[in-house]
Amino acid sequence: MYHADRAIYSKEIICAVLDMCDILNIGFFDAEYPYVLPVNFGYEFKDDLTFYTHHAPTGYKNGLIEKNPKVCVVTHKFVDRRNSAGKLVHDYRSVMAFGEISVIDRDSAEYGKAWASLVACNGRSVPEAVFAPDFGVMMCKIFCPAKNVVGKAQYPVTLLEQVPFPDLD
Repeated sequence: MYHADRAIYSKEIICAVLDMCDILNIGFFDAEYPYVLPVNFGYEFKDDLTFYTHHAPTGYKNGLIEKNPKVCVVTHKFVDRRNSAGKLVHDYRSVMAFGEISVIDRDSAEYGKAWASLVACNGRSVPEAVFAPDFGVMMCKIFCPAKNVVGKAQYPVTLLEQVPFPDLD
């Protein structure tokens, strides 16, 4: 990693960065080029990091999941602004992880847990239709061992208080 001094490995800081982010980009293996899909997400970071996402039950990505469940995920928050001296300042926080994606069985307790996590991250409520038998959405989880998770920032972030973007002078 270029600028290894900006790497973030603290679970607490990574969670704070994830809490700032809205979209998770999932990179799938495809024939000639990677296939990247932006999705909203929920997560849980205990010993390892698990992302929860929802998808249509049919589509191109489903075939890719079946062929190779290994994925790379990336999320970020970026700001570009001018300080009081008029100088352009940019800053970012990001998390990247490698893991495996799998479909969650609709009849499992994990299905409801995944929805609860996803809507908590998005600030919405779970629609009652989610648990109806004919609701056409599948839930997936992306399991990422902690050793495959890293955050990064424009400037070194070593304390939880440094995660929010600082005010400009």
